[in-house]
This record gives sequence, structure tokens and C-alpha cells, in this order.
Amino acid sequence: MSYPINKSYALSGSQGDSRIASKNYIIIHDTGNDNNKGSNSAGNEASYMKGHWQAAYTHFIVDDKNIFQVGEPGYVAWGALDANPYSPMQVELAHVDSQARFNESYKRYIWLIRKYATKYGIPLTLDGAGTGVKTHQWVTNNYGGDHVDPYGYLAKWGISKSQLAHDIKYGLSGSESTTAKPSKPKKAEYFNWTPYKIYAKKQVAAYAKASQVGSGKNVKKIYKPKAVMEVAKLEGHRFKLIDGTYVTANKDYVNNLYYLPKSKIKQVRSVAAKGSGRYDDIKFNHKNAHFPKGTYFDIVKVMPYGKASRFLLANGDYISANKLVNKIVK
Repeated sequence: MSYPINKSYALSGSQGDSRIASKNYIIIHDTGNDNNKGSNSAGNEASYMKGHWQAAYTHFIVDDKNIFQVGEPGYVAWGALDANPYSPMQVELAHVDSQARFNESYKRYIWLIRKYATKYGIPLTLDGAGTGVKTHQWVTNNYGGDHVDPYGYLAKWGISKSQLAHDIKYGLSGSESTTAKPSKPKKAEYFNWTPYKIYAKKQVAAYAKASQVGSGKNVKKIYKPKAVMEVAKLEGHRFKLIDGTYVTANKDYVNNLYYLPKSKIKQVRSVAAKGSGRYDDIKFNHKNAHFPKGTYFDIVKVMPYGKASRFLLANGDYISANKLVNKIVK
């Protein structure tokens, strides 16, 4: 048995995350929206998700009649916080209003999970160690957040955790599938100190509350790559910015703006479009020269300056130690 995939609400080539996801997890959800459980519940969710993809989206949404694609499989989607880069497929199970409709939805849900796990060589094991199929509850327990789906919704219709694990492994027909050998997934790395300023390495959403980071709920601002943010403090795996909003402290998404004084750097290259200025003094009060993008500088030392830092040159002059202005060569 196979099912067609409806691409009526698929994101266009200019929408969504452009990064290829690591093939570690298939992440499974339910929509959590009991206000939308009538006919075409998956279509309603997919339509909304397409219109608000900059806040959050997954790859697929399933109900009893359709499997709707939103994000492009194989690429990062934004449905599971800091686990997003490690999942080439995330799927939402839309809510329905009868056992008969749930049974049809569940068939499609299991079929889709198994299809993409097999495609990407991901083990058909549920919430275990290493790679495999992971619930949003597993993501919360291992990466942070507050979602515990889809266990509660599945239990409402008679599907226990053990039944879900069995169905993922063997399929609803009961035939066992060959699984890939588990591999050690990349573990997210977070800041454990508070930088003065950070910049976005990829698109980053700022949220009203720390607990909402990565959930798609209450997004206050979207920071594009290279956007600079000033940090107030570190709270767990989240940075509180000076405007009171929160962003992730995951090093895959954000980086410290300035090179640290303890860094052993011998040479940098100007990477800013406007080039790099050279100054007589560490305060940058007097600019004595300006160099175009691509200029190389030999560095004597990284000097602390307030909450930031400067590069000291051999002639006693200074240039910026901002990573978006001058990039380390060696």
C-alpha cells in the first residue's frame, strides 16, 4: 500500500530553510489543534503553515484523506527546536473527529514515517539512543522545549507507546523491515557563557519567552544571517537579548561577534563589503587608512577593549576584531 502526496501547499524554492539536514532523526508530531478536527483538517493546517512558514513549519501534515507536503524533504524544517538540523523529515498528524477517520490517518502517518526512514537510512526504532524515529516529547527531553506530542493524542484513539513503536518497526501489515545500523548523531553545542554581542549564522527567530524558542509561537522578530544582536544574559540554552526577547544559544545558529583576547590569530582577511578601517588608537578615534574587502592583515595580538576586542598590528595600529569585518585566515 502506498499513498499520494499532495503538494498544493508546498513551499516554493525561495521559501524555507536552504540547509540540507543531517540524516539522524525522523521527528513525529501531532498538531495539538483540537479546534481543527473537521473535514480537511490537514489541508487547513498545511495552508496556515505555508502562510506562516517563517515562524514554523514541518515537511508533512497527514489526515484521513491526504498527505500534504509543506517543507522539502531532505532539507531543514522548523518544527522541533534545536533538533531541526538533524531531521530530514518531520511529520504532523492532524486532529480528526472519529475513530474511523483516525484509523485512516494513522495508516498514512505510519506509512510516511517508514517510507522516509528507509529512504534516509534511519533506523525504525522509536525514542531510543542514537539515530531513529523521535517524538517531539523525545526532542523536549533531549534538546529542550515543552512539547510532549504525539503520545497524548495517539492514546486518545487507543495507540500506546509500545504499539506505536511496533507499528513503526514492522508496519501495519506486520512485515518486518530491514533497519539501518544506528550511528552516533551530532550533539547540539550551546554557549555556556554570555557574549557581549552575537550574530546569526542562519535565520534566527526571537521569541517572547525562553520556553517558546523554536516552537513557532509568539515570534517577535526574525533575524537574517549576519544580523547582530546584543545579549543581556544567558538562560540555560537561550540568550535573553537586551530588548527582552529570547533566541537560541545553539552554536549552529549564533556565534560570538568578537574574537576573544585569548585567541591565537596570526592573519585575518577583510570580508565586509565596505572593507576595513585602520586606526591609530584602540578607541578608534582616529582613522588613518581604509582597505577594501579582501585585504590581508598580519596580527600581533587580540586586544581586549571594553566588552569587545581589537586586532593589534605590527606597526601599532588597530583594526576591528569583529568577525563580520575581518575573518581569521590562520
